[in-house]
Amino acid sequence: MGKLSTSYLGLKLRTPLVVSASPLSHDIDGIRRLEDAGASAVVLFSLFEEQLREDANRSQPQHSNVMPIFTELPTYFPKGGEFHFGPAGYLTHIRAAKKAVKIPIIASLNCANVGAWTEYARQVEEAGADGIECNIYSIPTNPTVSSNNVEQVYLDILRAIKHAVKIPVAVKLSPFFTNMAYMARRLDECGRMAW
Repeated sequence: MGKLSTSYLGLKLRTPLVVSASPLSHDIDGIRRLEDAGASAVVLFSLFEEQLREDANRSQPQHSNVMPIFTELPTYFPKGGEFHFGPAGYLTHIRAAKKAVKIPIIASLNCANVGAWTEYARQVEEAGADGIECNIYSIPTNPTVSSNNVEQVYLDILRAIKHAVKIPVAVKLSPFFTNMAYMARRLDECGRMAW
C-alpha cells in the first residue's frame, strides 16, 4: 500500500476516499467508474425500513373489505416503485457489485427500529457486503420520551445488528443527542466499531 493507505471499519484501503451513497452506486457501471476514478470503497444507497415492511406486508393476506380510518394516510409514504430496489434486489445488487470490483462494498440500512433488520443484516453479509452502515433515522418529537430512551433505540439497533453479523458496522450519527461525546462512547462500547 502507498502513502495514502488507511483503514476504515477495519478494512484496509489504498486511499482515504470512501464514496458515500449516491446515484452512482445505483448501477454496477457507476460503481466500476468510482473504482477506476480512485475510490477505495463505496457505500451503497440506503435500503429503507419501509421497504422491508412493504415486502413483509405483501406476503400477508390483504383484507380489502377493511376501510382505513384515514384514507389519505397511504399517500404520505413512498410507493414501492419510488425505491430503486426492493430487499431482494438490494441483495442481488451487492452480489453483482462484489463480482464487478475489488474495493469494499458497504451496505446502508436506513432504520428506526430493531424489527426485521437483524435477519436482513445477515442476508446482507451473506450477499458479500464488506460492512454495514446503519443510518438510524428517528426524529424525537414525543415530549414524554426522555433523551435516554432516544439514545437507547440507537444502542438496541446496533447491538442487534452487531450480534447478527461478523462484518463491521458503523452508525451514522444524528444531531439529536444531548451529549455527542457520551453517545459516541456508548456506541463504541456497544459495537466496538470504527468511526
